[in-house]
Amino acid sequence: MKIMNLYQASFLNTVRKFPHNTALYTEGSSAKSNHTQAKTFTYQALFQLCQRWGSYIAHFNKEQSPVAIYGGRQWQMYAGILAILSTNNAYVPLNTKQPASRSSKVLSQINCRVLLVAQHEDPTALLHLTKQALLVIYLGRDTPEWLINNSHHTCVKIEDINESTPVTLTLSTEDSSSIATELDAAERKLKTVNRYAYILFTSGSTGTPKGIAVSHSNIVNHLARLDELLQLQATDKVSQFFELSFDLSVHDMFSCWSKGAALYVIPSEQLMCPLSFIKHNKLTVFSGVASILSFMDKFSLLKPQLLPHLRVSCFGGEKLLTSQALKWQQCAHHSRVLNIYGPTECTITATYYELNKNHAITSASVPIGKALPGLSAILVNDNNTITTANTLAELYLSGDQLVDEYFQDEEKTIKAFITLNTTMESAVNRYYRTGDIVYYDEQKNIVFHGRNDHQFKVSGHRVEAAEIEAAIVNFSTDITWCVVSAQTEPTGNTKIIAFIENALEQSHSFHSDDSEQQMISALRKHCLQHLPAYMVPDEFNLYPYLPRNLSGKVEIKSLLKNDNKTTVLS
Repeated sequence: MKIMNLYQASFLNTVRKFPHNTALYTEGSSAKSNHTQAKTFTYQALFQLCQRWGSYIAHFNKEQSPVAIYGGRQWQMYAGILAILSTNNAYVPLNTKQPASRSSKVLSQINCRVLLVAQHEDPTALLHLTKQALLVIYLGRDTPEWLINNSHHTCVKIEDINESTPVTLTLSTEDSSSIATELDAAERKLKTVNRYAYILFTSGSTGTPKGIAVSHSNIVNHLARLDELLQLQATDKVSQFFELSFDLSVHDMFSCWSKGAALYVIPSEQLMCPLSFIKHNKLTVFSGVASILSFMDKFSLLKPQLLPHLRVSCFGGEKLLTSQALKWQQCAHHSRVLNIYGPTECTITATYYELNKNHAITSASVPIGKALPGLSAILVNDNNTITTANTLAELYLSGDQLVDEYFQDEEKTIKAFITLNTTMESAVNRYYRTGDIVYYDEQKNIVFHGRNDHQFKVSGHRVEAAEIEAAIVNFSTDITWCVVSAQTEPTGNTKIIAFIENALEQSHSFHSDDSEQQMISALRKHCLQHLPAYMVPDEFNLYPYLPRNLSGKVEIKSLLKNDNKTTVLS
């Protein structure tokens, strides 16, 4: 069986078909002025740049170690990813907003030898903490101080490499026969493929980042299913919303590049409210996290028929509230709206649900639906029995999108991936235990309920935080988000705490002790009507906006540590 390669399957084939289509569009502020600078690449121009950069990377990375990239939303990061893939290497994105100590641990785990740094980034703290010697390739045109004053690592500018290093390059101009020759040469280099296309690191329970290694086969299989689902076209303009360290960024990039469409990178300052960017650039495909809907909904920005050019909208990464999804459906009135779900271990997307105006959603959050064709999703209850009933159970996933392992961590791999012989399958299948608690609705769609590690006990009762959150969100359309946690007091009692994002908190007329107390009293009464008394929160905290982390999820630990807006009800 021929080994599938992400670079060839999703990019080189497209360069052959659509060399003059726009492949990448980015915006960035000039370092010398406040003006926005736009950068656009055709597929041919991006391919030729990546081949040149790839030659440099291959020359300095003879050990074929994974190559790390350090940056944000600069165009150099997207070109860098393609350049790394062109050398049969895996790319490893480092988020500049993460602590340098964490990124240093990642570099050590992957035995990194080459680090690509985007323009205007300063990796001084990271380089100081990294013990192994690195070749640091700066992709900008300026010469920052850190590039010169670094004794432990070799730091060079990408523009200076060819002048000092004998790297053989055969790049053409616009001649179609020459570009075909270059493409043939690029494909010949991909005959032997490294196992992994990219490695993403998530938080680990021991404090050491956990690497999820995704193979070329995993992601190419996923892209084939995504193509069937999304039906993107070469004329589409596709958003790039997610951080490169978040796996849905791969969904953005390669679903676009595999079809010859144009990737539009949303500037960082517009991520929480990308409406003007979408409208101005007439984007046709948008993907984002659900929490941006709560932010825009809070300010009443989701106006009907505001985004007429959108034809596909995808939301993933967290729970999608039904009320907000329906408002987006009215805002982008020509768009299909899909809720996509999948852990990184199952390569981005494993299940999906498409909103249908003829079928009302009865749950507070949009279902995550059914497994993509060729994948298997089963619900396993506490007795390790597969269930089809409307009861809470853990979601297990199986199929060719499951990664082989956690990077160099056999113990975690054995714990998370198990083999089952079920009556539903003709053979023994390998499953990933997601840790997500779900149930079937009346149409046999899977509905996300909560995490199995997001449970606590109160007076001997096992409590799901998600059940309390759903009750609170259903209280009022002014409540745009809610997270619930529990703390054990010195007496041994468990205190339930609700952190609530409330649109009315923005109103000066509402922002008074009496107004807040009235709402909390009504909210408590509502919870008593819909929840057992032991599940009603002891504290209700109202916020205009809940803090989010880099993936767009609420920072519950930060709230528990720094809560200074607490209303306690005894």
